[in-house]
Amino acid sequence: MKIVVLGTGMMGEPMARLFLKAGHRVMVLPHRRQEPVLRLLAEGAERIEDLRAAGSEADVVFSMLPNLPQIDEVLFEQGLAASMRAGALFLNMSTVSPHGIKRTAERLQERGIDVLDAPVSGGPKKAADGTLAVMAGGDREVYDRYLPLLQVVGGRVFHTGPVGSGQIVKLCNNFLAAMIMAANAEALTIGVKAGVDGRLMREIIQVSTGGNRLLEDWIPNTILKDSYEPGFALKLMLKDIQLAVQLAEETGTPVFLGGAAHQVYRMVANRDGDARESDFSVVSICYQEAAGVRIAGEV
Repeated sequence: MKIVVLGTGMMGEPMARLFLKAGHRVMVLPHRRQEPVLRLLAEGAERIEDLRAAGSEADVVFSMLPNLPQIDEVLFEQGLAASMRAGALFLNMSTVSPHGIKRTAERLQERGIDVLDAPVSGGPKKAADGTLAVMAGGDREVYDRYLPLLQVVGGRVFHTGPVGSGQIVKLCNNFLAAMIMAANAEALTIGVKAGVDGRLMREIIQVSTGGNRLLEDWIPNTILKDSYEPGFALKLMLKDIQLAVQLAEETGTPVFLGGAAHQVYRMVANRDGDARESDFSVVSICYQEAAGVRIAGEV
């Protein structure tokens, strides 16, 4: 298939590469960061020179743009949607507002364009090896037709219901991950402050009742190295937390723990611009600085 790729960041680039390896024709929209685009071009992708012309050729428009304003700008203000043919697919795989993506889908469906809204979880490593969890919302017939394409990037693919339902699952997942990361940081900081080695404590907790996925494969490369290169940027996690809190408000659901986590992440994000660009595990810094310790030890 001919796939137009919007968004070649830490997730979009490896996913576009998998589409290439699967034999699809991939057309890449130039991005403010040229390096990912140049790498994909060197591997066989094509540069989009005329967005409308590319849209008229596309079987699929795939988006990993960060949020709905960017998506709607490309689709409706820059004219991509107007050039797409009826029966083509718009495939959104980034995390956005459930209500917002439903409105976008309605506008596209009025033009006869199919829509799958399929956010993913797993981070850049799973994006690179095609083992992401995919939460796909949309018409069942459309989902079944494009399931092989979703399986190119997804190790586990779930049909969650109508457009927007996958976003609800994804927001709940990320909301929980945010709380778990903060809880990990809080517990590890207590132990280190009390005199136990952070790596030893992490190893013991991971085989005990407090074990969790982030403690297993995220924290060893971030907090335990005192390194916060983004696997998932704090600014993106904060966006997802805010969307989850908004969803809770709309549904009348209390968020006692999540509300506290929201304030912690917001505090860290407001400290300086660098924190917003760092991995979301940088939330641990507020605990470590308050306690006067480093979980990774002296650095």
